[in-house]
Amino acid sequence: MPRRRIGRISPALPQGFFGGPAACAIDFLVTFQCRPWSYCVHDVHTCVTFVQVKREYLGTLNQADPIYNILSHDVLPQLGVTTNGQRYRVFRLGGSNAVFEYEERESGHRVIGKFYGESGTRASPRAVDRMWREYRAVDHMRRVGLDGYPHHVMRALGTAPDQGAAIFLEHLRGETLGVVLDGVAREVRPPSALYERLTALAFFLATMHNRTVTDDLVDFHDDVRYLGLLSESLRHHRHMGDQSLREFGSLGDRWKRFGPMWEDHRVCLHGDATPANFLFTDGMWVGGIDFERSHYGDRVFDVGRIAGELQHAFMLNQGNRRGAEPYIGHFLWEYSCHFPDREAAFAHICARVPFHLATTLLRVARNPWITNEYRTKLIEAARDALRSL
Repeated sequence: MPRRRIGRISPALPQGFFGGPAACAIDFLVTFQCRPWSYCVHDVHTCVTFVQVKREYLGTLNQADPIYNILSHDVLPQLGVTTNGQRYRVFRLGGSNAVFEYEERESGHRVIGKFYGESGTRASPRAVDRMWREYRAVDHMRRVGLDGYPHHVMRALGTAPDQGAAIFLEHLRGETLGVVLDGVAREVRPPSALYERLTALAFFLATMHNRTVTDDLVDFHDDVRYLGLLSESLRHHRHMGDQSLREFGSLGDRWKRFGPMWEDHRVCLHGDATPANFLFTDGMWVGGIDFERSHYGDRVFDVGRIAGELQHAFMLNQGNRRGAEPYIGHFLWEYSCHFPDREAAFAHICARVPFHLATTLLRVARNPWITNEYRTKLIEAARDALRSL
């Protein structure tokens, strides 16, 4: 379809450009109660609890293991550990790949090892490609300045293509967004804790996106194809009927005709902006991890993923969608403050968020641990978001 070049939403957003999107944005703002003029200052003086990902102790790393030499000679020296005869405690962590934590016993330094193939074997070309993809993404993020305070992407310390396509990454301490989100949704943590984290995360994502903006316009076809893949997967597993599959296809076509979905410029995305992949300590510090799905696309892919995860958490814990509304609105408003025209950016982003919120809910609905009753609610919420256009 023809696309109207409107200029970058970053770093300079044209005045009065949104026209059509404004009507959709107003509907979205009313639905989510996120009018910019309605915000008050929230108490952000809340305790930070350091939590660790659940891990399984496997024992001490054998010195005959090739990984031992990689850690001792290539990785640990970058952290200032140069003593001989290191001993490493090994822990298995959760994750989509084989992920381990290596702790050097004398210094206490920790390193994350992620294997895209099988440890100790030559990996497939696809696994090696995925390893290098994450390495390049992490390196790129740090080269654009996300390597300190307040924005920090974990450092890549080494790779081992011949040892299960392993990448070794800096270990970051902190509390994940997921821990805070779950606590607030279950009403055992104060709302201020989540507001504070979302303010910091909005700053992190806006900085990451704005520093990697390109001259190329987004290709919304990619996002519509993703909607189709999610719908087909749910249909394949009999969680969605043929009629629903056709409706989601029709809704995708409707969004393809919505001009604002094509008007922004491509940025480098996190690609898997879930609550588990962002760590927080005091103040505005945010640590970003797990960049294996990083790619270029629409900034609202990441922003909408966070919005969808917020809605999912409150639906799961409170049984309704409305609990997430003030937090979604707060997050979008805080993200928009990092543009010259905050209200224009807010309107344009809000106009596009429902599509990506919907794909996030469908993505969650594919999980096998979801009950059929809750899966139906997720699919209905996704359908309602897409129908909002």
